[in-house]
Amino acid sequence: MEEQKAPTLEELKGLIEMTNTLNMEIFYWWCIALMILIHAGFLSYEIGASRLKNALAAGVKNILAFGFIVPTFFLFGWAIYNAFPDGLVPRMDALAAAMPWSQAMGPNIKDNATGIFWGAFALFAATTGSILSGAIIERARMSAFIIMTILLGSVLWLFGAAWGWHPEGWLTVKWGYHDVGAAGVVHMIAGFFALAVVINLGARIGRFNPDGSANAIVGHSMPMSVVGLMLIIVGFFGFLGGCIIYSSGAQWINIYGQPTTLSAFAFNTLMGFAGA
Repeated sequence: MEEQKAPTLEELKGLIEMTNTLNMEIFYWWCIALMILIHAGFLSYEIGASRLKNALAAGVKNILAFGFIVPTFFLFGWAIYNAFPDGLVPRMDALAAAMPWSQAMGPNIKDNATGIFWGAFALFAATTGSILSGAIIERARMSAFIIMTILLGSVLWLFGAAWGWHPEGWLTVKWGYHDVGAAGVVHMIAGFFALAVVINLGARIGRFNPDGSANAIVGHSMPMSVVGLMLIIVGFFGFLGGCIIYSSGAQWINIYGQPTTLSAFAFNTLMGFAGA
């Protein structure tokens, strides 16, 4: 039998690097899967919180938000994130590299990162649509909601992500902005957008009487809403997992390169939901 040679130092380094890459790829793969539960949770919650006559519309609204944001994010949303870290003037080379027909957006066995990060960002984008959906429950036509959710999920919040999440985003580089858990980049932008829409739409039909007194509007299924909230909690472990990166040397870092641990994120996530 031929004697096997011990691997060289360079071969060991290459093996470790490949293992780290695969670990990161698998981690983000499961983060994406968990993040889908956020949308199942919003769907369930909104159906339960709606009056029976509007329950089906609430569910379809969430399905269509997911169905429209993912392809539009592929067509132009990812390009916006990559091309606008400096402000409103795009980097044309980065724009071209992130368009749907670019090499990075097609099959490429030498690129383990682009597709998986694209998938995570697509789910972040879809989350903005779910936030909007929950805020305007029983208030908007389906067609109007689809237009607004594409504008929010595949355009507006991505400027915030480019400025505050991108490694060279001007908010981070010039002002030291740090938004590890997407409280500003995702939730604040989606929340203020939804607030502006709600101010214009007004209260739900039947909420107030002519004399100004209020009527309680009770959802038709409290158990379904509770199940939805629990699914959102599970999904947020994927959401916050997508906000950290596995680095070499068995070390986790946040998206700004600062050391962290999964333990820290687990404590904060569970304590946050317990307090809510």
